[in-house]
Amino acid sequence: MPHHPDPSQDIPPKRIADQVAEKLLAKITNGVFLPGERLPGERQLAEDMNVSRVSVRAALQRLKTRGYLRAVQGGGTEVLSSTGVELDTAMTDLVRGSLTNLRDLQELRSILESWAARRAAENASDADIENLLHIYRQAHDPRRSPKYRVEDDHRLHMAIAKASGSIIYYHLMKMLHDVLHAALDEIRFNAFSGPSFDHMVQEHHHMIVAAIAARDPDAAEAAMNRHLTAVVEHFINAGLERPA
Repeated sequence: MPHHPDPSQDIPPKRIADQVAEKLLAKITNGVFLPGERLPGERQLAEDMNVSRVSVRAALQRLKTRGYLRAVQGGGTEVLSSTGVELDTAMTDLVRGSLTNLRDLQELRSILESWAARRAAENASDADIENLLHIYRQAHDPRRSPKYRVEDDHRLHMAIAKASGSIIYYHLMKMLHDVLHAALDEIRFNAFSGPSFDHMVQEHHHMIVAAIAARDPDAAEAAMNRHLTAVVEHFINAGLERPA
């Protein structure tokens, strides 16, 4: 039987690394690897793609340079959502420094996250719904320390983003992680802290998660809109209206 050489042996190593980088980027674009997740190790990637670890290492470095990946402490490589760290820091300062800006952010969230809740009701997998239910139960467990309320709130909204099935929306939410976390911190601990507000949040979260679990897009969209609009109404009732 005649010997047929492997065509990849004739491809320069630099070209192979470029091909590996494009394949990894495609997996990021398609949501196989999500922002904040660690990639498999170099050895695993090399085996999966049938290339050398040298080519994988070069491909990872290319994607790090382009701002898609970063090395993490303790080893490994993490997917990034954006290179806009300066923008994120500036927006966080804007939110912390102005209740007007905080209110504007809430109004924008009501548009975006209502859309996401509808998409989650349409697209969520059984695993997504189970994760949402788990996060809801943990967040609103009466034994749960209040110090976790911001983290829990953010986790719930990020789980809805993931369940939406929209990679671009999930990247957007991860990109705004610090901004949204700062907003929640201001709302839950400063602007409207208190048992009545916490009870309202719990009731709204229940309605949102229940609608997504029931795969009812209309109810999910309405519940999320009601939730975020209610926060804006608290600003109005507190006399924190936008200046004329």
